[in-house]
Amino acid sequence: MLRLPRDILIGFLVAAMLAAALMSSRELRQLDLAVFNLEMRWLRAAVSYQPPQEIVVVGIDEQAYGTIPEPYALWHRQLGELFSAIADAKPAAVGLAIPLPVRSYGFIVKDIDQPLIAGLRRLSEAAPLVVGQAPGLDRHLRPIAPELAAAAGAGKLASLVLCEDSDGIVRRISSRRCAIDEKLEPFAQALARQMGREGSPRGLIDYSVGTEIEYVPMLQLLDAQHRGDTGAIRQRLGGRIVVVASLLPNETRFRLPVSLAGWDRGSLSQPGAVVHVQALRSLLGRGLIERVDDTWAMAFAALCTLLWFGRNGWRKSVALAAALTAILAGTTIGLWHGHYLPAASALAACLVAFFARLAYESVRHYREKQMLRSAFAGHVSPQVMRAILHGNLQPDRDGERCTVTILFADIRGFTQRSAQATPEAMIDLLNRFYGEAAAAIHARGGAIDKYIGDGLMATFGLPQPLPAPARNALEAAHDMLARIARLNLSLSAQGIAPLEIGIGIHTGEVLAGYVGSRKRRDFTVIGDPVNTASRLEGLTKEVGYPVVCSHAVAGAVGFAGGLVDLGEVPIKGRGPIHVWGWKPSLGKRTSTMADKT
Repeated sequence: MLRLPRDILIGFLVAAMLAAALMSSRELRQLDLAVFNLEMRWLRAAVSYQPPQEIVVVGIDEQAYGTIPEPYALWHRQLGELFSAIADAKPAAVGLAIPLPVRSYGFIVKDIDQPLIAGLRRLSEAAPLVVGQAPGLDRHLRPIAPELAAAAGAGKLASLVLCEDSDGIVRRISSRRCAIDEKLEPFAQALARQMGREGSPRGLIDYSVGTEIEYVPMLQLLDAQHRGDTGAIRQRLGGRIVVVASLLPNETRFRLPVSLAGWDRGSLSQPGAVVHVQALRSLLGRGLIERVDDTWAMAFAALCTLLWFGRNGWRKSVALAAALTAILAGTTIGLWHGHYLPAASALAACLVAFFARLAYESVRHYREKQMLRSAFAGHVSPQVMRAILHGNLQPDRDGERCTVTILFADIRGFTQRSAQATPEAMIDLLNRFYGEAAAAIHARGGAIDKYIGDGLMATFGLPQPLPAPARNALEAAHDMLARIARLNLSLSAQGIAPLEIGIGIHTGEVLAGYVGSRKRRDFTVIGDPVNTASRLEGLTKEVGYPVVCSHAVAGAVGFAGGLVDLGEVPIKGRGPIHVWGWKPSLGKRTSTMADKT
């Protein structure tokens, strides 16, 4: 009679200790951050409010960069005209979140600094001004030429440093962990202080404040100024806080919990200036969100562990659903009132108590799963192991024939490059290439089959079935080339020669199965289509197209999207094959084969 209560009590204590252990885990902190993102999206959709002061972003975008003939470092006249136009509009305050010259270029062009100095002085006289300093590649704040800093005025410099949380998302403007110069206050805080709003920079950004950020292109303002249409400029900027930001494609972008930029609708990756604008909205509104003491979170979680008691059934399931709903509703309301109570600890405690009782009642099933994991650990790759545990693959089956799309990618001139660089530099370059390529492939549902020297092989349609694997492979190739193009911008800045790659794609029937030794087995594909895809990749060197695909692949997308018919081309070991070349446009980052067809 006493055995059951004792077991129940021991089980409860185990569940409670497990919940307590989870509260300090990295995974639970990640869950806290994910819940914060979700709650911010709810608030933004349901009860978002406008800050007391409107903010508009004046952007130096790709169009301006392509239109103005001089390099950006010599935009002194254009920036001076832009600052003068903003000053004439009589804004409430101005923040400059753009790189200003680090020194005078008067030795190149006589008196080149004067228009920029004059524009800065006009801004400083017309409205409260804050000039941001961004971190450089050496993790120090990028300096500003002394004459420009003097023109802006004393005490006008602020830090543009942003601090990413462990999940890579920005939720705060100040943190001891990532501060570079403690002497400079954060950009948003400096602007808020200029507007007469004092407050601590410690806290979380309220992403529920405001609608999409309004945007005015730099060229539009300059055109209006050249036409003498000062009224139009004053209508857009007058009485508002103006933040001048660099929106070039190579600018560092930060992940956010919500989409904010009206000019890049739907994207959660935004330039740093957007984060500072949202932080300024928070500071000018109800202030940054304060975190509740962890003691309350622990007490809340302890209460949730009581869900252990009672046998699992529909009543227990209803109680769990009610508890989870109450926790999310309560913490969301707390955020709305400026207080952040981490919800993950309470959610985890509820779920641990519920599922611990479930595990207590079904331990045999758990043991069987552990035996399966133990039996095949080390025999298959982690990707295949996950599929096995989910029941998607049968580990004891022989090979099977199926139709898949094969993609080969290879770096051009790697051997010559290797002879001119250190092994360490080549390993770093390969890892950067592999990282970009893998991200493009995985984003389109593909799987990396193997890395081959300076190249790789990927499959589309295995082990994950895809409705249109050929289309996914072409989209992955497009994304890969776009990523490599962006990587080349970074390499050029480091004085490293850009990468060129070739991609071959073919669809055909292969034999898929497990190969290897008793100690290590991998899921792979073999067959003539693999060799053909490899040969097509080699053709890219001869035909002048970065992507070469077979007729089967081109037919799967309706021979559209810019594919060029190259006719019959001899393939080593196979004879002539009908191939198509593709040189995709990289202008639109979001373009896909679906868009083109």
